[in-house]
Formats: sequence, structure tokens, C-alpha cells
Amino acid sequence: MQVEILPPEREPRIRVSGGRVPGWLGATLALLTMLAAFGVGFLVLFGKAVAAALLLWLAWPLLFSPQFTAWVFGSERAPFWKIFVVFLAINMIARLLLRRESWPRK
Repeated sequence: MQVEILPPEREPRIRVSGGRVPGWLGATLALLTMLAAFGVGFLVLFGKAVAAALLLWLAWPLLFSPQFTAWVFGSERAPFWKIFVVFLAINMIARLLLRRESWPRK
């Protein structure tokens, strides 16, 4: 097999009739679509943990004092991501313990 290298003037050009490149607007819309798909997937996987963490994060200042919060989290305001990670861990442990096929048969 021999490879033929074409000179630049004979290089094939592909043209699509009626087609235009969408430009910055199209790239921005594609990026927003991708981010929306990522967000929906994230909520499908972690929706319960996000909702529970959000409720606790909003109710925390009403339930506990800033001194207790500083003792638990190291700051006067409870950080959302720490509460979210705790709820993810609780969710994982609950799924492992409540799954019937994971228990040994008697």
C-alpha cells in the first residue's frame, strides 16, 4: 500500500450547503445543555441526600447555638457540604444494612 500526499491546491474540501457554524451562542447553549444534564443526573443519584442536607442546613441556626455549631463544625455557620457528606454516609450505611440479600441466610 502506498500513501499519496496531495499538494495543498488539490486537497479535498468539504462543504455543507446551507450549514453554518453556530458560533458563541451555539457553544454556550451546548454547554448549558451539558450542565443541565449533569445537574439532573446529580439530583437523580443524590436527590434525597441533597434535600435532607438542605433542610437541616436551613434549620440548624434555629435548633443550635453558634457556640455549639463552632464546636461541631469549627465555624459559627454550619457548612452545607459537610452536612451533605454526612447524609451521603448515612444513606450508604442504611442501604447496606437494609438490603435483605446482603444478610447471611439462616
